[in-house]
Formats: sequence, structure tokens, C-alpha cells
Amino acid sequence: MQREHISIPKLIAYVLFSVIIFALQTGTFGGMRIFGSAVDLLPALVTAAALLSGPAEAAVVGLTVGICYDLSFTGVDGLYPLFFLLFGYAAGKLCQRLLTRNYISMLILTAFECVLLGLLRYLFSLMHAGASFLILRQLAVGTVLTCLFCFIVYLPLRRLSGKSRKRSR
Repeated sequence: MQREHISIPKLIAYVLFSVIIFALQTGTFGGMRIFGSAVDLLPALVTAAALLSGPAEAAVVGLTVGICYDLSFTGVDGLYPLFFLLFGYAAGKLCQRLLTRNYISMLILTAFECVLLGLLRYLFSLMHAGASFLILRQLAVGTVLTCLFCFIVYLPLRRLSGKSRKRSR
């Protein structure tokens, strides 16, 4: 069995990029609402890391993204780091075995992740306060928005991962 080579400088670059996207999202995109939902790029970041680098890197990015969510005081403490860590690792394994590493796979995985995350949020809001169906509408709009704008995360992360397509003749 071949061991996967994990690059520490690449991991550090991914973590720094995650923090930059979090700062941009909360600062710039935080007040921007489209059809009642905010643009959330952090789930796309975990998916991009899983697609472009593998399960270990995606798990680290997922943990970083989850900690960023916890720092912004949204949701149940400790749930987001666990969710994103597990999703990043599972998506990385799935990408290694089944999916091709292209933008269409990125969109499919991002949509799946956003739906899972939205359903998790709905479940916890239902347990605490009796959630309304408005949350489900925001889930659908948020998923579409994340998929529309995930190129903002995918393209720089593709360059960081070294997977940009260079054609040699």
C-alpha cells in the first residue's frame, strides 16, 4: 500500500487561504443577501481541497473551516469542526476512488455538502426553537448561491494545489 505524501507548506497555505476566505466572507459578503440568503464560500473550500488534494488536506481544511464557523458563533459549538472534518475526509476518499477531478465534480460535491449542512442546521433549529420552512427555502437558495460562486474558491485553490493544467507539447 502506497503512503500519500502530505506537504506541510501546502497545508499551511490552505489554512491561511481558509482564514482569508472566512475574513472576506464575514467582512465583505456578510451583509450581502440575495433572495434572503448569504453567500457562503466555506463549504466550497472544503470540497475544493478534497477534490484537488486528497482526504488529509481536506480534513485539515475542514477542521479550519469548522473552527472559523465556531468563531463566528453560528450554530452548535463543536459541531461544525466535526462535520467539516468528517466531510472533508470522506469527500477526499470519494474523489480518490470514484470522481474525476474536474469542476463538475466540484459543483456536485458542493451542492451535496450544502444540503447536508442545511439539513443539519434545520435539525438543530427544529430541536431548539421549532424551525419554520423558511430555513428550507434558505437552504435551497444558499446551495444555489454557493454553487454559483464556488469558482472564487476553486480557481485559487487549484493554483495552490499545483493542479493547474499546463499543456506541454
